Amino acid sequence: MDLKKNDKIILVAGVVILVIAAIGVAVYTSPDTEEIRDTKPEYETYSYTWTRNTGETTIGDSLYVGKNSPYSDSFTITTSSGSVLTDVEVQINWEDDSTYGLLIKKGEDTLTADVSQQGGETMQESSEGSGNMTFAFNLNDIPSSDSVLAEDKSDAGSIIDGMFSGENAESFDAGASIKTGEKFWRPLKFLKDKGNAFELKAKYTYYVYEVGEPEVPDEDKDKTTGDDGGYHAALGEFYKNLCYGRGMI
Repeated sequence: MDLKKNDKIILVAGVVILVIAAIGVAVYTSPDTEEIRDTKPEYETYSYTWTRNTGETTIGDSLYVGKNSPYSDSFTITTSSGSVLTDVEVQINWEDDSTYGLLIKKGEDTLTADVSQQGGETMQESSEGSGNMTFAFNLNDIPSSDSVLAEDKSDAGSIIDGMFSGENAESFDAGASIKTGEKFWRPLKFLKDKGNAFELKAKYTYYVYEVGEPEVPDEDKDKTTGDDGGYHAALGEFYKNLCYGRGMI
Protein backbone atom coordinates (compact mmCIF):
# COMPACT_ATOMS: atom_id res chain seq x y z
CA MET A 1 0.00 0.00 0.00
CA ASP A 2 1.43 3.38 -1.02
CA LEU A 3 1.77 5.93 1.73
CA LYS A 4 0.84 9.51 1.24
CA LYS A 5 3.37 12.17 2.01
CA ASN A 6 1.55 13.23 5.20
CA ASP A 7 1.35 9.64 6.37
CA LYS A 8 5.07 9.20 5.85
CA ILE A 9 5.75 12.34 7.87
CA ILE A 10 3.52 11.10 10.71
CA LEU A 11 5.14 7.67 10.62
CA VAL A 12 8.63 9.15 10.78
CA ALA A 13 7.55 11.44 13.61
CA GLY A 14 6.14 8.49 15.52
CA VAL A 15 9.36 6.54 15.12
CA VAL A 16 11.39 9.52 16.30
CA ILE A 17 9.14 9.87 19.35
CA LEU A 18 9.59 6.19 20.19
CA VAL A 19 13.37 6.39 19.84
CA ILE A 20 13.57 9.52 22.00
CA ALA A 21 11.27 7.99 24.61
CA ALA A 22 13.29 4.76 24.70
CA ILE A 23 16.51 6.69 25.22
CA GLY A 24 14.86 8.72 27.97
CA VAL A 25 13.66 5.60 29.77
CA ALA A 26 17.11 3.99 29.54
CA VAL A 27 18.80 7.10 30.90
CA TYR A 28 16.15 7.56 33.59
CA THR A 29 15.91 4.01 34.93
CA SER A 30 19.62 3.44 35.54
CA PRO A 31 19.96 6.08 38.29
CA ASP A 32 16.69 4.86 39.79
CA THR A 33 18.06 1.34 40.07
CA GLU A 34 21.15 2.60 41.87
CA GLU A 35 19.04 4.83 44.05
CA ILE A 36 16.84 1.88 45.07
CA ARG A 37 19.94 -0.10 46.06
CA ASP A 38 21.39 2.83 48.00
CA THR A 39 18.15 3.62 49.83
CA LYS A 40 17.33 0.06 50.90
CA PRO A 41 15.39 0.22 54.20
CA GLU A 42 17.58 -0.20 57.26
CA TYR A 43 14.89 -2.33 58.94
CA GLU A 44 12.79 -5.15 57.57
CA THR A 45 9.70 -6.91 58.90
CA TYR A 46 10.28 -10.43 60.26
CA SER A 47 7.35 -12.63 61.22
CA TYR A 48 7.70 -15.27 63.93
CA THR A 49 5.56 -18.26 64.93
CA TRP A 50 5.50 -20.55 67.97
CA THR A 51 5.77 -24.32 68.35
CA ARG A 52 4.49 -26.23 71.38
CA ASN A 53 6.96 -28.52 73.18
CA THR A 54 6.85 -30.66 76.31
CA GLY A 55 9.51 -31.84 78.69
CA GLU A 56 9.99 -33.95 81.79
CA THR A 57 12.65 -33.97 84.48
CA THR A 58 13.31 -35.92 87.68
CA ILE A 59 14.33 -33.69 90.57
CA GLY A 60 15.01 -36.74 92.74
CA ASP A 61 14.07 -40.43 92.52
CA SER A 62 15.25 -41.48 95.99
CA LEU A 63 14.55 -38.47 98.21
CA TYR A 64 13.86 -39.22 101.86
CA VAL A 65 11.52 -37.82 104.46
CA GLY A 66 11.96 -38.89 108.09
CA LYS A 67 9.40 -38.79 110.87
CA ASN A 68 11.70 -36.44 112.74
CA SER A 69 13.26 -34.74 109.71
CA PRO A 70 10.83 -33.22 107.16
CA TYR A 71 12.03 -32.73 103.61
CA SER A 72 12.37 -29.20 102.24
CA ASP A 73 14.11 -27.95 99.10
CA SER A 74 13.68 -25.75 96.03
CA PHE A 75 14.16 -26.41 92.33
CA THR A 76 13.93 -24.50 89.04
CA ILE A 77 12.45 -25.53 85.69
CA THR A 78 14.32 -23.83 82.83
CA THR A 79 13.73 -24.06 79.08
CA SER A 80 15.69 -22.59 76.17
CA SER A 81 16.38 -18.85 76.00
CA GLY A 82 13.56 -16.90 74.36
CA SER A 83 11.01 -19.67 74.93
CA VAL A 84 7.87 -19.28 77.05
CA LEU A 85 7.17 -21.73 79.88
CA THR A 86 3.37 -21.98 80.21
CA ASP A 87 2.58 -24.95 82.48
CA VAL A 88 4.36 -27.08 85.07
CA GLU A 89 2.98 -30.21 86.73
CA VAL A 90 4.89 -31.33 89.83
CA GLN A 91 4.47 -34.98 90.81
CA ILE A 92 5.32 -36.70 94.10
CA ASN A 93 5.17 -40.51 93.99
CA TRP A 94 5.74 -42.83 96.95
CA GLU A 95 4.88 -46.18 98.54
CA ASP A 96 5.20 -47.21 102.16
CA ASP A 97 8.18 -49.55 102.48
CA SER A 98 7.41 -50.82 105.97
CA THR A 99 3.99 -52.36 106.65
CA TYR A 100 2.71 -55.61 108.17
CA GLY A 101 -0.36 -57.81 107.84
CA LEU A 102 -1.25 -60.43 105.28
CA LEU A 103 -4.81 -59.71 104.14
CA ILE A 104 -4.99 -56.15 105.39
CA LYS A 105 -1.99 -53.88 105.45
CA LYS A 106 -1.32 -52.32 108.80
CA GLY A 107 1.04 -49.66 109.99
CA GLU A 108 0.73 -47.58 106.81
CA ASP A 109 2.42 -44.20 106.87
CA THR A 110 0.77 -40.93 105.91
CA LEU A 111 2.85 -38.60 103.73
CA THR A 112 1.91 -34.93 103.40
CA ALA A 113 3.45 -32.94 100.55
CA ASP A 114 3.32 -29.24 99.75
CA VAL A 115 4.53 -27.39 96.64
CA SER A 116 4.45 -23.71 95.72
CA GLN A 117 5.84 -21.23 93.26
CA GLN A 118 8.41 -19.18 95.08
CA GLY A 119 6.46 -16.32 96.59
CA GLY A 120 3.13 -17.91 95.67
CA GLU A 121 0.35 -19.83 97.35
CA THR A 122 1.16 -23.30 98.70
CA MET A 123 -0.68 -26.41 97.48
CA GLN A 124 -0.87 -29.34 99.90
CA GLU A 125 -2.00 -32.96 99.62
CA SER A 126 -1.78 -36.09 101.79
CA SER A 127 -2.01 -39.80 101.07
CA GLU A 128 -1.84 -42.97 103.18
CA GLY A 129 0.11 -46.09 102.26
CA SER A 130 1.11 -44.80 98.83
CA GLY A 131 0.30 -41.96 96.50
CA ASN A 132 0.79 -40.21 93.17
CA MET A 133 0.18 -36.58 94.03
CA THR A 134 0.04 -33.92 91.34
CA PHE A 135 0.35 -30.14 91.67
CA ALA A 136 -0.47 -28.14 88.51
CA PHE A 137 0.73 -24.58 87.90
CA ASN A 138 -0.31 -22.24 85.08
CA LEU A 139 2.52 -19.76 84.56
CA ASN A 140 2.44 -17.71 81.35
CA ASP A 141 -0.11 -17.26 78.58
CA ILE A 142 0.41 -19.08 75.29
CA PRO A 143 2.31 -16.58 73.09
CA SER A 144 0.82 -15.34 69.81
CA SER A 145 2.54 -15.17 66.43
CA ASP A 146 3.56 -11.65 65.44
CA SER A 147 6.26 -9.68 63.63
CA VAL A 148 9.11 -7.30 64.51
CA LEU A 149 11.16 -4.70 62.67
CA ALA A 150 14.84 -5.67 62.64
CA GLU A 151 18.06 -5.17 60.69
CA ASP A 152 18.44 -8.90 59.99
CA LYS A 153 17.25 -12.31 61.17
CA SER A 154 19.73 -12.43 64.04
CA ASP A 155 18.62 -9.00 65.23
CA ALA A 156 15.00 -10.15 65.08
CA GLY A 157 15.87 -13.09 67.35
CA SER A 158 17.55 -10.77 69.85
CA ILE A 159 14.50 -8.52 69.93
CA ILE A 160 12.12 -11.44 70.53
CA ASP A 161 14.41 -12.81 73.27
CA GLY A 162 14.16 -9.45 75.00
CA MET A 163 10.39 -9.31 74.65
CA PHE A 164 9.96 -12.64 76.45
CA SER A 165 12.93 -12.41 78.80
CA GLY A 166 12.42 -14.31 82.06
CA GLU A 167 9.40 -16.28 80.85
CA ASN A 168 11.44 -19.44 80.23
CA ALA A 169 12.05 -20.33 83.89
CA GLU A 170 10.21 -20.71 87.20
CA SER A 171 11.36 -21.72 90.68
CA PHE A 172 9.40 -23.84 93.15
CA ASP A 173 9.56 -24.81 96.82
CA ALA A 174 8.72 -28.40 97.78
CA GLY A 175 8.28 -29.98 101.18
CA ALA A 176 7.19 -33.27 102.68
CA SER A 177 6.50 -34.67 106.14
CA ILE A 178 5.51 -38.16 107.23
CA LYS A 179 3.58 -39.71 110.06
CA THR A 180 4.51 -43.35 110.54
CA GLY A 181 1.70 -45.85 110.99
CA GLU A 182 3.38 -48.18 113.48
CA LYS A 183 2.05 -47.77 117.00
CA PHE A 184 4.39 -47.01 119.86
CA TRP A 185 3.18 -50.10 121.79
CA ARG A 186 4.87 -52.14 119.10
CA PRO A 187 8.31 -50.74 119.90
CA LEU A 188 10.32 -52.81 117.45
CA LYS A 189 8.19 -51.86 114.47
CA PHE A 190 7.79 -48.29 115.72
CA LEU A 191 11.54 -47.78 116.05
CA LYS A 192 12.31 -49.60 112.78
CA ASP A 193 10.14 -47.30 110.63
CA LYS A 194 12.05 -44.04 110.50
CA GLY A 195 10.47 -42.60 107.36
CA ASN A 196 10.10 -43.24 103.67
CA ALA A 197 11.63 -42.56 100.27
CA PHE A 198 9.74 -40.72 97.54
CA GLU A 199 10.19 -39.49 93.97
CA LEU A 200 9.86 -35.86 92.85
CA LYS A 201 9.30 -35.18 89.14
CA ALA A 202 8.07 -32.36 86.94
CA LYS A 203 6.40 -32.27 83.52
CA TYR A 204 6.17 -28.99 81.67
CA THR A 205 4.93 -27.30 78.50
CA TYR A 206 6.79 -24.53 76.71
CA TYR A 207 6.71 -22.69 73.37
CA VAL A 208 9.67 -21.97 71.07
CA TYR A 209 9.59 -19.29 68.35
CA GLU A 210 10.85 -19.51 64.78
CA VAL A 211 11.69 -16.43 62.71
CA GLY A 212 10.70 -16.41 59.03
CA GLU A 213 12.24 -14.64 56.07
CA PRO A 214 11.78 -10.84 55.80
CA GLU A 215 8.52 -9.65 54.28
CA VAL A 216 8.74 -7.79 50.95
CA PRO A 217 6.86 -4.43 51.07
CA ASP A 218 4.20 -3.86 48.39
CA GLU A 219 6.16 -1.01 46.80
CA ASP A 220 9.19 -3.27 46.38
CA LYS A 221 7.01 -5.94 44.78
CA ASP A 222 5.92 -3.32 42.21
CA LYS A 223 9.55 -2.53 41.48
CA THR A 224 10.40 -6.19 40.89
CA THR A 225 7.71 -6.41 38.22
CA GLY A 226 9.51 -3.68 36.24
CA ASP A 227 7.67 -0.36 35.93
CA ASP A 228 9.83 0.59 32.93
CA GLY A 229 8.52 -2.49 31.14
CA GLY A 230 5.02 -1.15 31.55
CA TYR A 231 6.19 2.18 30.15
CA HIS A 232 7.65 0.51 27.06
CA ALA A 233 4.40 -1.34 26.57
CA ALA A 234 2.49 1.93 26.72
CA LEU A 235 4.75 3.44 24.08
CA GLY A 236 4.26 0.42 21.85
CA GLU A 237 0.51 0.71 22.23
CA PHE A 238 0.72 4.40 21.34
CA TYR A 239 2.65 3.62 18.16
CA LYS A 240 0.24 0.84 17.21
CA ASN A 241 -2.76 3.10 17.67
CA LEU A 242 -1.03 5.80 15.65
CA CYS A 243 -0.45 3.46 12.72
CA TYR A 244 -3.96 2.01 12.84
CA GLY A 245 -5.44 5.48 13.03
CA ARG A 246 -3.63 6.44 9.84
CA GLY A 247 -4.52 3.17 8.09
CA MET A 248 -0.88 2.11 7.77
CA ILE A 249 -1.32 -1.33 9.39
